Amino acid sequence: MHQISLGHLVQQKSPNWLHLLTDSERTKDIVLKNGVESINQEDVMEIMEAVIAEYAKETIHH
Repeated sequence: MHQISLGHLVQQKSPNWLHLLTDSERTKDIVLKNGVESINQEDVMEIMEAVIAEYAKETIHH
């Protein structure tokens, strides 16, 4: 198991997507079962989508 912030993961694997994340999304800790080396861009996209969706649930709309 390897723990890394989403921002660091995106910076390593898909740095051009980093601007899509808010500061709080970037600091979200992600646990990777097989380490960073086993992650590809599609995996990064799925992880980003899950984190963005999680934070969107916390958003209050008026």
